[in-house]
Amino acid sequence: MRFMERHWFDLAAVLGAVLALWLMGNGSSMNELSLILWISLLTLFAHQVEEWRWPGWFPGMLNVVLFRSDDPWRFPLNVRSGLVVNVVVGWGSYLLAALLHENALWLAMATILVSVGNCVLHLLVIPIRGKMIYNPGMVTSLLMFLPVSVWFFLVAWPMMSVTDIVIGFVIGVVLNVGGVIGMIHLLQDPNAPPFEDRQVKPALAKS
Repeated sequence: MRFMERHWFDLAAVLGAVLALWLMGNGSSMNELSLILWISLLTLFAHQVEEWRWPGWFPGMLNVVLFRSDDPWRFPLNVRSGLVVNVVVGWGSYLLAALLHENALWLAMATILVSVGNCVLHLLVIPIRGKMIYNPGMVTSLLMFLPVSVWFFLVAWPMMSVTDIVIGFVIGVVLNVGGVIGMIHLLQDPNAPPFEDRQVKPALAKS
């Protein structure tokens, strides 16, 4: 568990590279919706690497800018909640959406709404609240999440029923609010192991 808490984002980089190679060899044989959802998973891996590994100071930034924490090394976001939110909720939902594709359009929409939520956070909320020109996660939000989200809705919207849209919207809100913010608060621990200095100090310097 301790290894995964410290290195899950490095595993995301490896999985992203493997997925990119697999898509290069197999993407042309997929239907468009399936391709979009596998690319969506790839963008998630890339986004997590930008946030947590390079430049990697998203944990400190979130605790400082969004939560105004007095101890951004461990509260309220910590190494354990970071693992659960990104691996269990993130990898799990995006992978399942890619595997099911048109068989669960509501889930596909829900995961895309998580990508949209990240765009709002990184492109609007953090720059305005934190007065930051750049924050870790901004580049992948702008260049990956945003175009893939637009592409998804252009392709999938005509396929979706009212039920798909309603359920997808509700679960998207649940994933964004409960799966991220709710999980951070549920797992908050003032005595949690601290983040690495590289994940916090740049945020303090820019705040």
